[in-house]
Amino acid sequence: MLITIFLITILSSLLITMILEKFFLKKNIFIDSPTITSVHKKPTPSAGGISILISYLIFVCVLVNYVLFDYDAFLVLLSALIPIILIGLLDDYYSVSIYIRLFVQFFSSTIIIYHFQIDTDVLNFQIFSEQSIIIIFIFSIILSIWLMNLYNFMDGIDGYASSECIFVSISASLIAYLNSSESLMYLYLAGIGAANVGFFIRNWYPAKIFMGDTGSVSIGCIFAFFIFYSASESIISIYTWLILLSVFIADASYTLAVRVVTKKNITKAHLTHAFHMLASRKNSHEYVTKFLISINLFWVLPLALLSNAYMDYHVIITILVYLPLFIYLIKIGAGLDEQRII
Repeated sequence: MLITIFLITILSSLLITMILEKFFLKKNIFIDSPTITSVHKKPTPSAGGISILISYLIFVCVLVNYVLFDYDAFLVLLSALIPIILIGLLDDYYSVSIYIRLFVQFFSSTIIIYHFQIDTDVLNFQIFSEQSIIIIFIFSIILSIWLMNLYNFMDGIDGYASSECIFVSISASLIAYLNSSESLMYLYLAGIGAANVGFFIRNWYPAKIFMGDTGSVSIGCIFAFFIFYSASESIISIYTWLILLSVFIADASYTLAVRVVTKKNITKAHLTHAFHMLASRKNSHEYVTKFLISINLFWVLPLALLSNAYMDYHVIITILVYLPLFIYLIKIGAGLDEQRII
């Protein structure tokens, strides 16, 4: 039965994506036209993330009929995700102020962090009198907001963000199953990957549709939710999550840091992430996405499994994962302007 549910999710994702493609082109809405900071060369439908989100909702609705479901957690996810989806749609339709987007992201992050880090059974605000709790609470919100934005930053070439989502969700599902097979979290995580597969088929080079902010920021929000959900249930360590997301976190964080140091406008779109530069130098989106998949399968996943197996060495293994990534980022000159080739 589970196989059938996953197949339904994948097919739903593919079908809805194709319907959105035709509808957006016919109505001439949510069309992403090439600009100086784009790597695509012709107008392409965006906001395809709608298909991922609808497919995941279908997955959850079907799943609840066959397994014991955590409705409280799902309501928290919906409460945090719906504002992100709405502002993403608005931003894909016409540009929304960065301050409005950050406010919505702050609101959604607060919902997630408050639920999983503060006792919600009793509205005891005295807990905020403890300085350490305040620091952790604020830091967790900042991390959640950064994850939403970095996932959006990294959605820049065909198949890149969707392949990362499939890898991270399926890998996290495997680890969750190994750590706690009686928990259903591994199914929730695998469902995100399945909902991305159908979209990924149409997003592979040359992309017929993009996920847009509707998809990329929402995926970042979903991952933020599951990071703190799994941590609260002691199923997946945050270090393991940092490893699984390492390629995206390293590229986005290092590039941002370089642009801050070199006094560039960090709110302005650019083509200086490592994946942008590699795509330019190789003149290929496909090469870079395959390179990402290879790194994830042969470097990131083995070390994530190692970290999960040897929890006393979390920090050392995490540093080991990031070290060659940062060396590569320095070598390629991420964050620094270079002449565009493609």
